[in-house]
Amino acid sequence: MSAFDIKKEYLHAGMIDWLTLRLDLSHLPEPIARKLQAANSKIFKVNAVTGDIDWETYAWESVKSDTHQICFRVGGGLQIQGSPARLGLPNNAFGSLDIQYCATKMIDFAKLHFDLESLPPLKLWTCSRIDVTRNYLMQSGSEAKQALAYLKQAPEGRQKHSFESQGLYIGKGSSLHKGKIYLKGQDAKRCKKSGRAEYTEDQIKKSERLLRAEYTLNRHILNRFKKSGILWHQLNPQILLEMHENYFKEYFSVIEVTDMGDILEKLLKTAPTEGRAKSAYDCYVRIRMIGYEQAKESYSKTCWYRHLSFLKKAGLTRSDLQAINVIPLRKRSIEVSYPVRYWDDISAA
Repeated sequence: MSAFDIKKEYLHAGMIDWLTLRLDLSHLPEPIARKLQAANSKIFKVNAVTGDIDWETYAWESVKSDTHQICFRVGGGLQIQGSPARLGLPNNAFGSLDIQYCATKMIDFAKLHFDLESLPPLKLWTCSRIDVTRNYLMQSGSEAKQALAYLKQAPEGRQKHSFESQGLYIGKGSSLHKGKIYLKGQDAKRCKKSGRAEYTEDQIKKSERLLRAEYTLNRHILNRFKKSGILWHQLNPQILLEMHENYFKEYFSVIEVTDMGDILEKLLKTAPTEGRAKSAYDCYVRIRMIGYEQAKESYSKTCWYRHLSFLKKAGLTRSDLQAINVIPLRKRSIEVSYPVRYWDDISAA
């Protein structure tokens, strides 16, 4: 593809791992629009009694690019979805955070697939999903597993949690935004085995040390940006990384919790009075002894959230607020400031 440029890959310690793009067919000459629709398969529902067609819709078509796939669908618009890293790269472990470059790669691939001379510029396309992903390097594969197990114990905030054996999902199904934290090593092995990606044995080994955090911007949050005057293709790497960090900062601790006496010291510095600091500390001890939900029942709503606000100001996150007999005190913090950019960063660590 003419759009592929290796110099634009791996520039940031983060990547765009999914885009869903749409172009209204009114932006294309009618013969081209009809050509695209004719090339797309349809799905029909046939009434079992009358034999009539109840409804019909265009199907998503998976198109291979080497060992990877990008999906297309043509109905009222040309839709493209998939990982930009699947175009020109052997796998999607790392890639580009330049949204214009990533979108151009996908549109260029669509142009080649449908044998078109050109497609309209980015400003005429809409976007309903962007996945921003970062890989965090752990000391070992076992530490990555321990970190994920610890994060799975975090109490829910505004968004519900759901789990798989190798991942934590936050806000699954949300049309605003959602998150996912999982073990990249397990994902890499699965993709290699199924033939959906290529990894060397060295890369598989390195990937076991990666804890991957994926932040998804869905259509409602993208619409908010549009209303504020920022279009999807104007979301530069700095904006995307800031959003990613803000979303996951409640899950990645910035301090090591090894001594409850240290927590009281921090509370005395952050709370307005000594009495409120000690009350928040007592709340923290109760949480550690009987658990988050049980402790919550012991306080009025006002007192509970006041205590939580002081604990957060002291540096604690949701993951720290667990019963001591369920999750041990943390021995090492997860450094959100140390995402890796490429495989060589793992060798140098």
